[in-house]
Amino acid sequence: MPIPSRKSVARLRGRQFINELTREIGGSARVPTRELLTHTRVVKDQSKLDAKKRVENLEGSLASLRYHSGKAIIVDDLVTTGVTLQEAARALRAAGIEVSAAITACVAEPLR
Repeated sequence: MPIPSRKSVARLRGRQFINELTREIGGSARVPTRELLTHTRVVKDQSKLDAKKRVENLEGSLASLRYHSGKAIIVDDLVTTGVTLQEAARALRAAGIEVSAAITACVAEPLR
């Protein structure tokens, strides 16, 4: 399951590229892809936030579009503090989905 970018970021890019990447990975591995996560409110750009502010910014910001049982692998474009992965996992677990792993395309340098 892809973690969606903020809608404003997706508009600037012209697409939700992580969704495309996830479908490609899923197709190659013959694993179904579901786009269930959505933002429930506006969140700030995280690039200028420290670890504590990132938690506050994302806490409760994602939800699953529907209840869906089973296991999932979540996919994100970048990991810095892991807060986005944590929030996505929380939202999916709240919808009855067991998160068994996470994949990220890039790892950022540690926050200073």
